[in-house]
Amino acid sequence: MSLQWIAIIIGLLATGGGLVGVFRPDLVKRFAEVFPRSVFPAWIFTALCCLLGAREAGAMNMGAVDVIKPYIPFMAVAVFFASVYYMKELLAPRALGGFLCLISVPIVRTASQSGEPFFQVLVTVMYLLVIYGIVLLMSPWYFRKCYEPFLKNAQLFKLAAVGKAAVGIVLVLLGALVY
Repeated sequence: MSLQWIAIIIGLLATGGGLVGVFRPDLVKRFAEVFPRSVFPAWIFTALCCLLGAREAGAMNMGAVDVIKPYIPFMAVAVFFASVYYMKELLAPRALGGFLCLISVPIVRTASQSGEPFFQVLVTVMYLLVIYGIVLLMSPWYFRKCYEPFLKNAQLFKLAAVGKAAVGIVLVLLGALVY
């Protein structure tokens, strides 16, 4: 996928999320309450993590162990089922953290190899998501801790939603006009 479409898609997602926060804060607050203990999103994010991990493992040079590359898709499926079955603490925020870390790899690679002006804007956004993803992987309860101040203060919540929408608009404009 080109850097242009990556920026537009991420920008539209951020803009949409920000506008939902501005016009329907009750939906975002309900989501923030339900998400941390939800099993279904945890399974979806875990499946995406296994898919992205298998993709990256298949693309990398493994040297002497390159002979296992044909088995990577089967190993990814096994890891998914083992995670779902054996992990008692397979929490949606933890799986989201892994997804944020893994999805950033191809996006940063595409951006850095593009040579486009201002590609650093998208790279910065992705690195911030990686940092947040690492925090969620290590301590999934920080999902609630990060959102509590925003949920308790309506003005701060609205300001954050407008900020998210603004970043999204910047990414859409960069994708449409620059990249």
